[in-house]
Amino acid sequence: MPPQALAVMATLVSFAAHGNRIEMTLDRGSAELVWISATSFHFRRSLDGPLGPALGPDRPPEPVTVQVDDTPGTVHIRSKYLDAAILKHGLLVKVSGPNGAPLMADLSEPQKSDTGVLWEREARPGVRFYGLGALPDLELDLRGKSILALDPFLISTAGYSEEYPGPGPFHFDFTAPDRYRIQIPTVDYYFAYGPTPKDISKQRKPNVTIGPIGSLQYPATWDGLRQDLLEAVHQAMSTPIPRPFSLTAYANAPEELKTRARQFGSLLPGVAPGAVGTAPFRKQLTSFFDIYEIETRDHAHPLWHALPWQFPDDPECAHHADEFMLGDELLIAPIYESGARRQVYLPQGAWTSLESNAEFPGRHTVGVDTKALPVFARNGTIVPLDSDAGMGLHYFPKLGGEFFILEKDIGEYTQVHAAPAADIMRLEIESKKDRDYQWVVHHVERPTDVGFEEEKYYPVTALKALANRTWFYDAAQKNLIVKVRVKAGEDNIINLSWE
Repeated sequence: MPPQALAVMATLVSFAAHGNRIEMTLDRGSAELVWISATSFHFRRSLDGPLGPALGPDRPPEPVTVQVDDTPGTVHIRSKYLDAAILKHGLLVKVSGPNGAPLMADLSEPQKSDTGVLWEREARPGVRFYGLGALPDLELDLRGKSILALDPFLISTAGYSEEYPGPGPFHFDFTAPDRYRIQIPTVDYYFAYGPTPKDISKQRKPNVTIGPIGSLQYPATWDGLRQDLLEAVHQAMSTPIPRPFSLTAYANAPEELKTRARQFGSLLPGVAPGAVGTAPFRKQLTSFFDIYEIETRDHAHPLWHALPWQFPDDPECAHHADEFMLGDELLIAPIYESGARRQVYLPQGAWTSLESNAEFPGRHTVGVDTKALPVFARNGTIVPLDSDAGMGLHYFPKLGGEFFILEKDIGEYTQVHAAPAADIMRLEIESKKDRDYQWVVHHVERPTDVGFEEEKYYPVTALKALANRTWFYDAAQKNLIVKVRVKAGEDNIINLSWE
């Protein structure tokens, strides 16, 4: 660094700890670091004079045990999980996680610019960056891009997020191979550590009510539908509440385009169906939407999980902004071009097509040719599908799965569980309401026994003959269907045996 640059660096003169808050006095300007929890903090700095009011939402801090170590060149401000190291000359911030693993590191001191301040941060080899709002780009990784962000929330696969409150503009430049540049109105950001994006999202709860910026709606064309899909998936990495989308514009579109737009729009919580209406699949997902609405409210988890959000260790997921997970259970790959074909990347695990019941290995790309919406269920999940005749519980073994069904009218949760247990498979419903259920256990051989303890369930020879506490085996699909009526408060257990 040139000597003249050293001469203008700010220097830390003194600091004082006030509980969670560390106040810093500089020879030019001021700074503070406030621990919100043991894994997150709020950092602010002014280049001249005292700090102004905080821009972000009120986030009442948890009691955090803080240790401050003053070394010759650096002040280390430590929580149980993080070490925020503040360089005394330049006030560069470097954060390490558990076991000293490097997370975030400033490479230059913030300097005044035409629109506020700018500085650079490290971008280590192999680390990917996601977020910053809606982008019409098939690639989810931000490296190589220069972005004027509407939703300034950034996730790094190094294990952290940055979130910038207040009005913009927010400019992030990732075109350099080893660093990224931040240009914003003022140095004011929230840092959160998390091994996964899910862990990070849970720390954003106070921001959920802010919601997204703008709205989806490109022209009602194939290209417009593609743009809406890509932007919605990108935006799900930044903001848990999707932007609104209206199907009204597709009312006079060609039938094929209208159908594909309906399939896409029906999976957005805030869709306005207009005269086009939503697809029947939307009604089947009522219970599914209800529980993920609670996930968004309580944990800031989006309903749409971009593939890197769900599978952060799979680098291939960064290349597929045209598909997404609906919750933890279903992979959705909308078709957004004329014709019935597309390629679908399936991440780790095993996957079942809801249309064909075909099973596919993960970390592979498969071709689909269908007029329906391509939907794949993940191994080890239970997918509830509502119907007028009751609730279907589709279980995809062999990993164990569970699902919590919100009973909105009584404010309680029905719990369903399924898992192999020794030499049997156990299905369990802890129902809070009187309801007919129909278990559909996929990819199993015909059992020799279905029941629990002394109670036996009896086989029928046709699906239409199913009645309470009977079962049918579909040999062509290798699916077992069990029908049972469960009373409110009952814990219904069914064991499947192949002895």
